[in-house]
Amino acid sequence: MKKFYCFLILFPVFSQFLFSQKKEEKTFSEIRKPYEKMAIDDIHAMPYVKLYIEKAKNENNFSKLIQGYRDARQFDYKNKMKYADSALTVSLQHGSQDDISKEYLSKGIIYYFYQKKFKLALNEYIKAYTYSKGSKDEYHRYKVLYHLGIVKSHLGYYDDAMKHFLECTSFYRSKLNENLHENERFNYEKAYLNCLHQLTVLKRYLNNFSKSDSLSMLGYRLTDHNSDFALEKSYFLKCLGISRYHKKDYAGAQDHLQKSLPTILNRNDFAWASVVYYYLGKTYEAQNNINSAVVSYEKIDSIFNKHDFILPEVYKSYHSLIDHYKDKDVKKQLYYTNQLLKADSLISKDFPYLSSKLHKDFDRQALIEAKEEIEKSSRKKMVIAQILIVSGSVVLGFLVVRHRKDQKIKKQYQLLQKRIAEGKYNMNDILREEMIELPVRKTSLTPEMALEIKEKLQKFEQEQHFKKKGITQKSIALKLGTNSHYLSVYINEQKGMNFNKYMAELRINYITNLLNTNSKYLNYTIEALADECGIAARQNFSNLFFDINGIRPTDYIKNRKKELGIS
Repeated sequence: MKKFYCFLILFPVFSQFLFSQKKEEKTFSEIRKPYEKMAIDDIHAMPYVKLYIEKAKNENNFSKLIQGYRDARQFDYKNKMKYADSALTVSLQHGSQDDISKEYLSKGIIYYFYQKKFKLALNEYIKAYTYSKGSKDEYHRYKVLYHLGIVKSHLGYYDDAMKHFLECTSFYRSKLNENLHENERFNYEKAYLNCLHQLTVLKRYLNNFSKSDSLSMLGYRLTDHNSDFALEKSYFLKCLGISRYHKKDYAGAQDHLQKSLPTILNRNDFAWASVVYYYLGKTYEAQNNINSAVVSYEKIDSIFNKHDFILPEVYKSYHSLIDHYKDKDVKKQLYYTNQLLKADSLISKDFPYLSSKLHKDFDRQALIEAKEEIEKSSRKKMVIAQILIVSGSVVLGFLVVRHRKDQKIKKQYQLLQKRIAEGKYNMNDILREEMIELPVRKTSLTPEMALEIKEKLQKFEQEQHFKKKGITQKSIALKLGTNSHYLSVYINEQKGMNFNKYMAELRINYITNLLNTNSKYLNYTIEALADECGIAARQNFSNLFFDINGIRPTDYIKNRKKELGIS
């Protein structure tokens, strides 16, 4: 007996050990696999990334935690800096010199590419460069050099930037001669192409157009017909378009610039997009297509308003806009004058080296005085003109809309009356049309079943059972002695519509016929008309009447009364 009791005690424990199955946890590689090849800023990756981060935290695996924050930074567009800071914090506490350098670099890239805060970006790049000294990760070291060159280029230090890009180009080109893994080769090719693009831009800034052109052509040849480098190809197309503009090949310039724009916009690279818009505007101006030029320049202003950012290369677009609206539209002339002053302030803050050069092109104080004069002389005129324009526009707009609406309603009424005159809304004629032999179709119904449903459905229509509220396909099928599926098949194949459409057609055709043949129904409310044909809701009736007849019931009644001379 004692043995039996021991067995009872130990059996549950043994069973738990024997039969319980420990839930298998996914590895880091398995969690990461679904999003490894997702596009940058694809938010759909984040559920997997958060799972990756949670696993790393639970296991105190700091190297994986850093990787998780890096992945989150890559895919979560709205929280890039938050995850960049998290990755940097963990790297400073538990990471290597390379980890710290990479996180400072990532913060710099966010400041530069996404926020266009060049000074803050430069500070982060310098920190990244400091931590990268002595690193064995050559790819990373040259990536830091590349981004330092990017910021120096934008700040106007072209000669210093040139040294960075030449050094990086030489390194990346040499690596392409080695036997590399597919992913490594892609990274080095992309880096090499980006360096070529930057060299192309710098050569143009330094007025070495022949060298800029040759680099552009090289980059274009390397990226053409290669979907992996669509963005890089667009950058080279942009450069070729600018080159064509300087050579006065305006048609060629326009073609290249327009082809480059969609991919650049899709990548949300608003800085280079503004450059494309600027040279498109210059190209249009050269061809005396002023309206298109103005549209392009106004795109630059939209970018400026949205991102509070403008490149020194494109600020002259405001001069063209001011000149265009001078003596034509005082309000816009004043607006773009203010925008130019605002742009000048921003450039002076973000591009101090270039700012002094820009002031050679216009006198800021003279511009301010001109602005004040415009404001003083035109304020009263603008107020009066605005009142007249707005009020006139409102009245005219109302009249135009009202007239067009009345004309459209009248036309729809006439079309409906024509269809009624042709007998399409006479219930007897509708039923007779159903007696016509329909073409043979592939169906799950036997000929006998189809004929039986047809005869019963004709009786259903003749006796106007469709006016009953709340009827359903199932209730009608039951009444006809068949099932919902067969009834649905018959209506779809023989009537050419689904059940709901069929019922709506019967009810609306019925009430339309009544409105046309019996004037007493013209005095019914919409609710009463809906009730008469079996439709429960007023709005539903009105919508179905419009869908089928192309006119609202109230508009039909109004026109019918007018036609009959009924007040």
